[in-house]
Amino acid sequence: MNKSLSLLGLGLALQLSASAALPEAGRVAYVNILQGTDSHPDLSHGNTLPLVGVPWGMTDWSMENSGDPWYFQPNGTVDGFRATHQPSPWINDYGQFVLMPQTGDLQLEARDRISDYDVSTAILRPDYEKVELKKGDITAELTAAERCSVFRFTYHQGQTGRLILNVRRGTDVLVSGRTIRGVSRANSGGVPGNFGAYFVIQLDRDLSQNHVSVNNSSSNSNPGPDDQAVAYVEFNTSPDAPVEVRVGTSLISIDQAEQNLKAETDGGFTAVQARAQKIWNDNLGRIEIEAPEDQQRTFYSCLYRAQMFPHRLYELDATGKTVHYSPYDGKLHDGVLYGDIGIWDAFRTTFPLITILYPAQLNEILQGFVTASVEGGTLPEWPSPGYRDCMIGQHCAAIFADAVVKGQHGFDVAQAYASLRKSAFEPPADGVLVRRGLADYLKLGYIPDGASTYAVSATLDYAYDDWCVAQIARDQNQPDDYQTLLARSQNYRLVWDPGVGFMRPKDATGHWIEPFDQFGWGGPYAEGGPWQDSFFVPHDTAGLAKLAGGPDQLAAKLDQMLGLPPVFHKGGYGGIIHEMREMGIAKFGQYDQGNQPGFDSLYLFTAVGQPWQTEYWTRRVCNELFSANANGFPGDEDNGSMASWFVLSSIGLYPLCPGTPQYVFTSPLFTKTTVHLPQDRTLVITAAGNSEQNVYVQKRQWNGAEVSRTWISYQDLMQGGELHMDMDGTANTQPVRAEDLPYSASAP
Repeated sequence: MNKSLSLLGLGLALQLSASAALPEAGRVAYVNILQGTDSHPDLSHGNTLPLVGVPWGMTDWSMENSGDPWYFQPNGTVDGFRATHQPSPWINDYGQFVLMPQTGDLQLEARDRISDYDVSTAILRPDYEKVELKKGDITAELTAAERCSVFRFTYHQGQTGRLILNVRRGTDVLVSGRTIRGVSRANSGGVPGNFGAYFVIQLDRDLSQNHVSVNNSSSNSNPGPDDQAVAYVEFNTSPDAPVEVRVGTSLISIDQAEQNLKAETDGGFTAVQARAQKIWNDNLGRIEIEAPEDQQRTFYSCLYRAQMFPHRLYELDATGKTVHYSPYDGKLHDGVLYGDIGIWDAFRTTFPLITILYPAQLNEILQGFVTASVEGGTLPEWPSPGYRDCMIGQHCAAIFADAVVKGQHGFDVAQAYASLRKSAFEPPADGVLVRRGLADYLKLGYIPDGASTYAVSATLDYAYDDWCVAQIARDQNQPDDYQTLLARSQNYRLVWDPGVGFMRPKDATGHWIEPFDQFGWGGPYAEGGPWQDSFFVPHDTAGLAKLAGGPDQLAAKLDQMLGLPPVFHKGGYGGIIHEMREMGIAKFGQYDQGNQPGFDSLYLFTAVGQPWQTEYWTRRVCNELFSANANGFPGDEDNGSMASWFVLSSIGLYPLCPGTPQYVFTSPLFTKTTVHLPQDRTLVITAAGNSEQNVYVQKRQWNGAEVSRTWISYQDLMQGGELHMDMDGTANTQPVRAEDLPYSASAP
């Protein structure tokens, strides 16, 4: 178990310091980009990358030292600095290329040129990276903009310097003057045949030699699109004259890459780094916390992760017009586009956090998804850069519904609704990656076992998605659609078996599939089993409680979930997957914080009238399962979703049901949190008497008036104000009135 923020250590830190002083570089210095990188296919502590870049930028930059797609391990070595778009190792990268400085003997292969770096002196921040490469005695520095980067290499021995370039599926790699130009056709799917990621690399000095090879066959002709292109250039160096290398990227053309380079790297390394640092400090500074340094590092490392995806896929031409290459139809279009995110993961927490801190950014992202629906035919569920076949549900419905009910309409709501409605009412054609199994769902109200991937989980997802589309239908004055979809949102009831007390698969005739195994993973369940996946009914927690026998019975079921041993059976997977191991390591019983279906489970205690249980358990999870370290997450971080769960839970707010304008309360980790909202408004959250023992809220006040509700509205939050809590070590078990519970579709 990862206990970098153990209760004992936290208590000692609180005694020593109520709040760490702000570092000279600002809050960005608290960020550890290594957080979550100690990951492998069979065990994830985040499956993250050490990304240098700016929030929601098009191209990020990462050290690499291993093979795709787990191409980085935090072991103090590096074989290159990679231009990357990879949102997850399970999705892989596209358009990647790698740069590596070198001196001495020519070593082109990654395994030969790999170098140790001095971990004790390394600076690894989102805006600035500096490592001392022991091989060749080279200092490598890196900073970045939205689509570009600038490197600064100091060759301390003053020998002839070399810069190596590897381009996966490289084509048209040419050296001219001080500039290298080329294209990477590398992709893992989700692109048409004319896809290319274009780059321009400019050095600040003349070259003494250059060489391009394809598959190790010497050639300066244009490599083919299926080849591995390797190039290197050499130049004179001096220890007191670092080599500056500017890199521009584009998904449109070489000319556009040069335009991006010109627009984004003006002023060189120092100016670009200063701009990136300011962007990060401005964005991270939206939330100020009073906390010891270890908590500051965890918090701001998570807040950094919450802003790295999705990526902007649009660019600005020479006139300043917004344009983009479409991975959906292969054409150039005006307007914004976003990609590289799993919405099955991110709808739960990433987008509800963006909605509070960066609502203008939210609207632009959603317009980018609407653009995808126009060019590709449906809203994307896993765009990277175009449609990818991964996960289930139609959870674009959730992020659009959440925006609409919170008054965010800065995108084409009508077009979004038209796309969502089509996908909700018309079974998908072959190859359309949304709502598979819908024909059975429309006919039977559920997806029969084996008829589509993860039949039980997909049924629950579709019921919630129906409810979300219904909220937009109401906004768009479509009463018939609203009523139809609202009725369909109750379909979750059809897969609940009171005999076993879980959601369970049926065949097409309505018979339960035998035998039932409460610890069996996979098959009809997505990345879990009955204990992990049966409670996903965020839009109707009262209805779920009724199925379980009542609120007290559902609470008892949750208690049982947390008290059982972390047993799992291979089930439909036929082998052990990493999520199984991570649940066992966490030691929270059958509760799986390491995967997204479990995110809401602890907040269900509040939904059934036991908020003190939510307070206790979320504080434990925040303290015991998260840190800023390379093993800092309890499972796949997944595009800001795990990090956003921590950020929201640690400040005492949680979006139990995206699609409602509510955030459910829990126990804040910090004594004071200040949230800087748009329009110069401020939200201040204080917790008097907060400590490692005093995790229970005794009284809550909003702007001085005592409140009994277990939630606060988005509208109230965004107006700003003071949310004050009195904390104690004894649970406040006073009954909660029905009207004070979070939203539920079937509540009276």
